[in-house]
Amino acid sequence: MVETLPTLTVYRFGAVSVWARDGLVDQVGVFAGYTGTLPSGVCLGMPLVEVQRRMGPVVEEWDDTLMLAGSDGWCFETTAWDNGWLVEQNLEARLVAIFVNTSKQGEG
Repeated sequence: MVETLPTLTVYRFGAVSVWARDGLVDQVGVFAGYTGTLPSGVCLGMPLVEVQRRMGPVVEEWDDTLMLAGSDGWCFETTAWDNGWLVEQNLEARLVAIFVNTSKQGEG
């Protein structure tokens, strides 16, 4: 399925979506049904505590985006947080989506 929005186009292929802007890939997202992993072994269904063990501290950005401290090349979403508003209170929340995107580091 293809969805054309004012500033980008979204291509959906089952468990994988690709966001393109001006003909260039801007972001790739994987969702339920995707069985691949990041090089570190991080995958969908993994709890935050394991993501931190394998890759380092997880932080929440101002827009509720979860990412690794110091890394803007990927981010993720988890199951609902039931134990408060802090990452540390929800380490058992599991990954439900992983997004790899164009890094903004070095721009400015």
